Amino acid sequence: MRTRVLKSIIALLFIAALFSSPVSAKQEGPWHPGDPIQLEQKIPVNLVFIGYDDMIDRTILTDVLPASYDPLVRYPQFYGLPGREMGLLYDFDYKIIDTDSRFDNRFFKFLTEKGVSGDLTDFQAAYNAMENNVLDVTTPVLYIDAPTVEKYLTEQSRSLLGRSWRDLERSYTIFFVNWYSRPDFQFHVYTKTDEPDPDTGYNFGEIRASRKMIAWGGTHGRTWFYDLSAGPESWAGNYDVDNPDLDGDGEEDYRIPPIWEYVDGGYREPGRISQDLGFVTRFVAINLLFTSSPLYDPLVTAPAWDGLKVGHIEMFEDDPASSGLDWIDPGFIDGKLRSFQPYYDWDVNLEDNDPIDPGAQRALRIFGGVLEEDDCWNDFGDPFAELFCYFDANLDSYVPEYDPSDYVAEVFSFNTTGENLGNQFGLLGFADDNWVDGTQTYVFTFGSEDYRTLGYGFSNTVVHEVGHHIGMSHPHDGYDSLLNIDYGPSGQFYFVWSGDESATVMNYLAITGKFGQFDRDNMYRWETAGYLNLANDLLPQILTHPEVGKVRGQLQKAEINGVLAVASFYSWNYARAASSARLAYEQMAAAADKLGISTESALMALRAVPTGMAPHEGDPIRFPNN
Repeated sequence: MRTRVLKSIIALLFIAALFSSPVSAKQEGPWHPGDPIQLEQKIPVNLVFIGYDDMIDRTILTDVLPASYDPLVRYPQFYGLPGREMGLLYDFDYKIIDTDSRFDNRFFKFLTEKGVSGDLTDFQAAYNAMENNVLDVTTPVLYIDAPTVEKYLTEQSRSLLGRSWRDLERSYTIFFVNWYSRPDFQFHVYTKTDEPDPDTGYNFGEIRASRKMIAWGGTHGRTWFYDLSAGPESWAGNYDVDNPDLDGDGEEDYRIPPIWEYVDGGYREPGRISQDLGFVTRFVAINLLFTSSPLYDPLVTAPAWDGLKVGHIEMFEDDPASSGLDWIDPGFIDGKLRSFQPYYDWDVNLEDNDPIDPGAQRALRIFGGVLEEDDCWNDFGDPFAELFCYFDANLDSYVPEYDPSDYVAEVFSFNTTGENLGNQFGLLGFADDNWVDGTQTYVFTFGSEDYRTLGYGFSNTVVHEVGHHIGMSHPHDGYDSLLNIDYGPSGQFYFVWSGDESATVMNYLAITGKFGQFDRDNMYRWETAGYLNLANDLLPQILTHPEVGKVRGQLQKAEINGVLAVASFYSWNYARAASSARLAYEQMAAAADKLGISTESALMALRAVPTGMAPHEGDPIRFPNN
C-alpha cells in the first residue's frame, strides 16, 4: 500500500514539474472536442553580434524580422490548394547582444588556435580574379572545423546571454561574426570533414572547395553562426562580385557579400548590412531552420495505431557492369530514420531486380528522354510523370504486401548509366507527389559509375528523399507565413543557399547523413500537434457512442499521454512531446477501433483535379566539377 502511494506521489510530482515552467494560455488541457487544437509557443531568438562594434542599426534590423510564424503544408499550395495548417503558432521574442572586447579576444584567439593554415580555396582564387573585388584574399588561409566552433559558442552562451541553461535550451541563437575589423584578422573558411559518404567513402567536406563554408549550426544545440568575414565561398555565391545573374535564369541574384565589400564602391552600400543580416535572420534562420514548414504532410505517413513504418527499397540493375547492392547500406538508412523518429518501429527492406525488367526499364528510358513514346505520362503532360504513373499502376508487381496497419514508403532505386539517364543525368533523386493534390507518393533515386566517381552512393540520397517523403523541406527553400510566399534559392532569394550550411542530411552539401537539431525540433512539433488533433477528432464520436463505457480505461490513458505531450511541448522536450502525442493517439484510435469507429484521418490533403501548376523537379548534383 505504501509503495503504491509513493508511486502515485512521484507521478503527481512529475506531472507538476512538467507544468512548472511558464506556458501559453492555450495549455488548458489536451482535448477540445469539435475544435482544432492549436499549440502556441513563444520562441526566444537571440541575435549575438561578435566583432561588429557599432555597425548594426537595430531599428533597420528588427524592422525586417517577423513577429510570428504559422507553419503549413507547402506542396498543396503549388496546386492552388490551401496547405493544411499544422495546429502550431510561434511568437518570436528577440534579444540583441553586442559582445565586448574580452569575449571577442577570447573567441578570435580560439579561431586562430583551432585553424589549420592552407592555400586559397578555388573560390577565393576566383574572387581574386574578379574585376570588381575590393581586395585580394591572401594566404595563409585558416581552415577551421565548423562543429567545433559551434560547440564553443554554445558553451559560451550562458554567460554571454545571461540566461540559465534551461532558458538557453528553450531558445535559438544566431551568432553573427566579424573578424575583419580587427588587427589579428586572418582569411578563413569553415569545414566539416568527419562524415564521408557511407557507400563510397568520398569525403566531400575535405576534398571539395565548394564545401568550404561561412556558416554552421544544429550539431550541438539550437545555435547557428554566420560569419561574413569568412570566405568568400561558393555555396551562396558571394565569391562572384561581377556577374549579376550567377545561375543563368535571367533574373539578378541577391547575394550577401563578404563584409569588406560593404564600402563605397564595393558590391553593397555600407548602410545595407543591417538589412541584409535581417534578411538572413528571417529568410534563412527562422523560416528554413528554426521554425520551418513541411514540404509534405507528415501525418500522411503515420502508420495505424498498431503499425510499423516501413522503408521498402526496390533496386533495379540497369548496368550489367556493376551492382547497386554494392553501393547501398540498408542498415545505415534504417539507423538514421530510427534515430530521427524514435517513437516508431522502423523496418527498412531491400529487394534486387537483376536485371531490370522490361516495364521498369521502358519507364526509365521514357523518363530520361532516351525513348520518345507516348505512355501514362501523357495524362499529366510531362514525361517527368512517367516513373510515378508507371509504378502507381504496377505497384503490386514490385512491392510485397505488408500488414495493413503499416505505413510503407516505397523507394525505387536505379543502378544505371549516364547514357540511360539521358536528359535526367545529374539527378540524384526525388520524392514525388501524386500529381493531383500534392500528397506524397513514391521515392526515386539514381546511381551510376559516373555518380560514384563524383562521390555519391545511394544511402545518403535515400535518407534525404525519404526525409522529404515524411515531410522535411530543404534548408534552402521554404515558406514565409506573414508574406504568404513560398521561395527557393534564386533571384531575390539566392542568398538562402546559406541554409544548407547547417547540420542536416536535407542539404545539398553531402557532408552529413544525419538529421540535426533543427530537423528534430520541427518534425517533433509537427507530429505533436498532428497526433493531438488526430486524437481530438476521434473524441466526439467516441464520447457520443452508446458503449463508450467499454473504453473508459483507454480514454484515461489517452488523457494522461495527451497531458504529458502538451506539458513536454511547452517545456521544449519535443521528442517526448511527439512520443506522448503518438501514444495518446494510439489509445484513442484503439478505443475507436473497439467501438467500430473509423480512424481514417480527416487531416489528409484536399482533393482536386490536376492543374499543371505544380513544379516537378528533383534533387540534382550541385557543383559536380568541384
